[in-house]
Amino acid sequence: MNTLTNKIRIGYGIGDYAICLYWSGVSLYLFYFYTDVVGISPSMAGLIYGLGIAWDALTDPYMGFIAERTRTKMGSYRPYIYYGSVPLALSFILLLWVPPFEGMSLLIFLLVANLFHRTCFTIVSVPYSSLTARITDDSDERTKLTTARMLFAQLGTTSISFLGFPIVLFFGAGEESLGFVYLGLIAGFVAVIILAATLYFVKEREFESAKEALPNFKNVAKSVSNNYPFWIVFSAILILIGTVLMFNNNLIYFNKYSLGLHEYQGMILLFLNGSAFAAIPIWAYLAVKLGKRNTWLISMTFLFFGFTVFYFYPISKLNELLFIVSIIGFSNGATGVLFWSMLPDTIEYGEWKTGIRTESSLYGFMTFAQKGAIALAAFILGIILTKIGFEPNQEQSKETLENLKALMSLVPIVGVLISFALVYFYPIDKKYHNQLMDDIEKRKLKNV
Repeated sequence: MNTLTNKIRIGYGIGDYAICLYWSGVSLYLFYFYTDVVGISPSMAGLIYGLGIAWDALTDPYMGFIAERTRTKMGSYRPYIYYGSVPLALSFILLLWVPPFEGMSLLIFLLVANLFHRTCFTIVSVPYSSLTARITDDSDERTKLTTARMLFAQLGTTSISFLGFPIVLFFGAGEESLGFVYLGLIAGFVAVIILAATLYFVKEREFESAKEALPNFKNVAKSVSNNYPFWIVFSAILILIGTVLMFNNNLIYFNKYSLGLHEYQGMILLFLNGSAFAAIPIWAYLAVKLGKRNTWLISMTFLFFGFTVFYFYPISKLNELLFIVSIIGFSNGATGVLFWSMLPDTIEYGEWKTGIRTESSLYGFMTFAQKGAIALAAFILGIILTKIGFEPNQEQSKETLENLKALMSLVPIVGVLISFALVYFYPIDKKYHNQLMDDIEKRKLKNV
């Protein structure tokens, strides 16, 4: 059945609210938590942050490979969400706890806690992402399904953006280390409840092939290597994620040290991520009407404008910052919808091209590279912050603040331009995808 009900779309989509409480919670706050709460250096924070993401990246392809071959009454992917949601919540609390250690013992604990959380996250997030291709094979339905998912994902990001610091400041009562533990407790509890709702409403289709009939890892790798539309999407999103991270992870520092707006962190992050949330239906509508490729090009044009304004405009007031981050958020809201709806289409291209269908393995490989790019960017960010003279909880020099603003805008601008150039050559539109599906079905009927 290709046409999905709203119950299924919402039931699947709401799961990404939970996923993004963790993902965005780490992306927005962990670097700050390490430097300004735990008190370690930016370079060491970048190393620990990067190693955690790198471990996550390494385990993703194997998780995808294992999940794709799992056969239970619950399906291939749902068991991992069912059994993994509670350990994931506990690992998030541990991640945001400041232990009573110092020196090397402290650094080892932070790294182990990070690796544990990343492992739990992989066990849940890779099977969850892989469900998209298991629910429907219709390209437009995938766009609608992904739109629901991205709406809830962005809502999750917006929620933890807006409520994160208020929770930390309120429950911490001046002690941010205690406040972050409460943030982990609340986010983890909500995520467990929401993932249970996803499991209740979303069922997997019947298995189309026996576990023994699935391709081995070598053939999967061969299929992926010959899938050039996948490599276009892969490269475009990796470069974009790695460069835009320089803006997202530094925004809290910019607000606190350059503008003196630390008490407005929640509001600023709300405007950034809330505008992305509000823009998702617009970008989804354009993707159906204009095509995914053309919509990507339009969104990158807006994003280029937003980062350019951020760099050149002498921001000094809260309302000026809110306006500019809203432009950036609105433009960046397209990337999640388009990327996660383009990626399943490349699965059919790979099947058409090589006769090998990969779902969870391809998702695992994609998230491997995605998180590898983030790990590298985080490691580089830690080094750069140290090089430009950034000191946590100290007054920053004028030169440091100027370099911080340049890092937040010029690097993302380069990433946006490269992403635009890559997706310009993306070949799969609706007509082309329908033809791929027809050819695949004819091939299956011929082999019956």
